[in-house]
Amino acid sequence: MKSRARFLLIFVASCVGATYLHELGHALFGWVQGIAVVPTPAKEYVLRPEVEWQQEIWIALGGVFATVMVTAAATIWYWWRPSPTRAGTLSGVLVGPGFYTLRFLLIGRGHDGMEWQEAQAALTLSPSGHVVDWILVALFVTGCAALVVQKGIPIRWRSLALVPGVALLGIVVLLALQVGNNAVFDRHFPKTTVLNLPAGVVEN
Repeated sequence: MKSRARFLLIFVASCVGATYLHELGHALFGWVQGIAVVPTPAKEYVLRPEVEWQQEIWIALGGVFATVMVTAAATIWYWWRPSPTRAGTLSGVLVGPGFYTLRFLLIGRGHDGMEWQEAQAALTLSPSGHVVDWILVALFVTGCAALVVQKGIPIRWRSLALVPGVALLGIVVLLALQVGNNAVFDRHFPKTTVLNLPAGVVEN
């Protein structure tokens, strides 16, 4: 019982931590451009009422870059020496890519707003494409495969039955974090308008 509670605690903490690192990635790519950006637990705020498209695309890419790096690092760390603690960490980190993958499969774009389209543009790819979506899908599948193959947690029918519940917990944590974050911080920061959007870029 204690080991399960410890796993869930690590899982939730890793999910929240990975989400913040995603927002910190946005902020870092803004700071490099001399733009003031505040990273909060589940959203980044640009401290300008307006920002140019060519600046915003790099801020968007920063979040993608951070998520890719954190997910890849957690997967390699777990693969190198699997353990229940590392399994909990990797499982929590995979919640974000897993949510993006689910949204991509159901809606056709892994992230709401224009973030993935902006990141595509920063990579000199068509904003309407899905390279970023497929990168996140690949990371999610690879991380899940690492958990199954390396078996840092003994695989039993009983433990497999818990997987849907853990996945649902991760989604609930992610949604609650986002809703709570917006309720607390949206009122304190300006809503930023992106100027000079290319034709065909629309908010999801």
